[in-house]
Order: sequence, then structure tokens, then C-alpha cells
Amino acid sequence: MIRALTTCPITPSLRSGTKFQNRPVGSSGGRVATQQGAAAAAQATVLSQSIQRALDVLETLSAEAPEVGQTLTELADRLGLPKSTVARVLHNLEVRGFVEQDGLRRYRVGMRLFSIGGQALAHSHLRVTSRPYLEDLTLRVGESSYLGVLDMHQVLYVDRIESPQPVKSLSPIGSHRPINATAMGKAIVAWMDESDLRRLLTRAGMASRTRHTVTELDTFVAQLAQIRADGFAVDVGEWDEGLTCVAAPVRASNGAVVGALGISGPSWRLAGEQLNDATRLLSKAVTELGAELAPAVR
Repeated sequence: MIRALTTCPITPSLRSGTKFQNRPVGSSGGRVATQQGAAAAAQATVLSQSIQRALDVLETLSAEAPEVGQTLTELADRLGLPKSTVARVLHNLEVRGFVEQDGLRRYRVGMRLFSIGGQALAHSHLRVTSRPYLEDLTLRVGESSYLGVLDMHQVLYVDRIESPQPVKSLSPIGSHRPINATAMGKAIVAWMDESDLRRLLTRAGMASRTRHTVTELDTFVAQLAQIRADGFAVDVGEWDEGLTCVAAPVRASNGAVVGALGISGPSWRLAGEQLNDATRLLSKAVTELGAELAPAVR
């Protein structure tokens, strides 16, 4: 076994002594109290529009060519919001360091957000425990290895070890990929309750990346049944033509699927016996990793 290195609704309280006067149900005081209670409950469930817009801006900057950045006009078009509204959001985010603007007036995610995200990754028990297994897989197979988790309706890549070879697969840490177009996504959701999965994919949609991507829900559900039988998932050219990935679920000690480990490389290299060897090593790695994880991990 590979050992991981050690790393490092609010309920308002009643004021003491407060007395309440009993009133008839039909009295005006009762109606006022009822109306106030209903208004407070409604207010508690209403999302803040300004916060939601700020988060929409950050997510859009992260998803659409983050290394290139976007102009104010591009962001406003993608968000379907007035430029004045987006400009106000950007200004507030820029002041706090969550967004940066270059000399060409293109906006990118700022280093402040990177710092916060880095803190989350550094203290992720799953990531820390998985790291030695990723290193060992890349060393033995010679291809890039990944750790991914389910983030709403996509796979979030939270760690990777790059292949030492000049031609390699690259999925940056922090990037998202569609569930239906990746072996990582399939390995994570294959054991999900089918009704929950159908609702998730119906709401999120099934992205078409290549001619090999499965975009029909019933076909995808049937494919997951085979993945459960095999214990691992493979995609050949579903995310990117010429790229193959094999992935297996990571389970906590209580059996819950908490993520997936994957190995990815060029299809002309990761095939035949090489793919079989990678699958065997991957299955062994997730079994040993799962034995190290607590019932609940993050």
C-alpha cells in the first residue's frame, strides 16, 4: 500500500424575559404576525441577485478560455446582461482582487480567487491521500493521471500528474468536463441513483464534443450499467479525437463514491496491452486508496 505524506437555517433566539400577549386568531395582531412571519420566511429563501451575478461572472471567466480572458462586451453577451451591470460587477470584483484586467482591457480570474482555491485543495483529504497513487500510476504507465470529483453537473479536476512524454494529455487542475463525454464523469455517476442522474442530465444537458460522444440519455444510462459490471469506464475519442481515458471510482470506507482516478493519453499509445495494464493498475490503486479514506472525505 502506498502511504500518503502527512500535510498539512439560522434560528433566531428569543430574548430572555420576552412576553407574548395572546390574541384571538382573527385579530389584526394575529394577521400582522402571520404576514411578518411569511415575509421573513420568503426573504430567507430569496437569493441575492448581486451575489449571483458576481458568481456568474467568475464562472464564465473560468469556463470560457480563461488564459485569453474576455472583454466587457463578450462577458455581457454571454451572460445576457447590460454592459453597465456587468461593468459594475467587474469593478467590485477587481477591487477585491478576484478579477484582473490586462492592457488590452480583457478580464481574467484574479490571483485572489486562485489563493482561495489553493487553500481548499491544500486541505482536501481526498487530494492529499490520492497524490501518491497518482504519482505511482504515471510512473508505471507513463501517461498523465488525474483525480476528479463531481461538481454540480460536471467533473472537476482537482489534481494531476503529467506524463513525462512530449505528447501527452492535459486537463488543467480546476478545469471542468462534461459527465457524459469523459471516462472520469462516467466512473463517478455510474453508481448514482438513476432517477437522480436523469434529473441531473436533463437539467444540465448532454454536451456533444466529438462524433463519439454519447448524447442520448437512455443510451448513456445503458452504458453506465456496463461500467458498473466492469468496475471501470473507458472513453475513446469522446472528449477529444485521438485521446483515450480509463477511469475508476474512488470509494470512501462506507462505500460512497467520492471521486475517480483516471489515466489519459493518446489513443495510438494507450491501447491494447498498454490499456489493459493501465486498467489493472488503476483498479488496484482505487481499491487501496479507498481503504485509506474515512467514511466522509472532501
